[in-house]
Amino acid sequence: MTTEVLKGRPGGLRLGRTSMVELIGLALFGVFLAATSAFDTEEIPALQRNLYWLFGLVGGGVIAALIEPWVARLFPERPRLFALAQIVAMTPPISIWVAVIPVILFGRSFTFDRVFWTMPSVLTINVAVVGLAWLTRTALRPRAERPASPDVAPPAIRSKLAPRLARARLVAVEAEDHYLRIRTEAGSALVLMRFGDALEALGAADGFRTHRSWWVARTAVQTALWKSGRGELSLSDGSTAPVSRTYAAVLKGTDWAAPAG
Repeated sequence: MTTEVLKGRPGGLRLGRTSMVELIGLALFGVFLAATSAFDTEEIPALQRNLYWLFGLVGGGVIAALIEPWVARLFPERPRLFALAQIVAMTPPISIWVAVIPVILFGRSFTFDRVFWTMPSVLTINVAVVGLAWLTRTALRPRAERPASPDVAPPAIRSKLAPRLARARLVAVEAEDHYLRIRTEAGSALVLMRFGDALEALGAADGFRTHRSWWVARTAVQTALWKSGRGELSLSDGSTAPVSRTYAAVLKGTDWAAPAG
């Protein structure tokens, strides 16, 4: 196991992406489950019942912590899919661990039937644990984060981008079939999103729709060329955005350098 010390943060000692605060929370959750004799454990004597739940929750938390970094690499920037994959990946090994605990504490023999018998209960607890981890990390997240630049993409679009692109100045949004090409000054990315939803998210942004499949940030326009009722805009990332007749009449007199009033 690899631990990492992060100075100046609550719960700085970490196992993978899991803080000691989270493991302490799991231990307290185990005490609660023991006190309530959860999942028909009331017949187990109090001391052994507490040990059973502490072993189960904390040991399961360690297993989940070791699995989590691998799952996170498979689903970057997709928190919902990551949470679902984490639950699916952690349930079988934790079920095996829970089936081993009676062997350690009570001297019982190990059977694979016990693994399958405990899996539904483990799955239920794992859903709660993943939710607990999310709440803990949200509570411990630093509040003094630098505010996003007003020229970056709005949150609905930014959440679909890699951090490097999400922090960069937004240049344009281009529709490509069922996808969007999000252009920034740090590069571009193809994301699954409807153009109409993107336009709604961009409603308060400083830019214009120039074509049925293009939206352009005002400050990204370098030059504008007009011909035969249409136009072309040279953008700061080196790309060229078309201006259709529908939008050309409105945009021809635009002061592209001035902020929106």
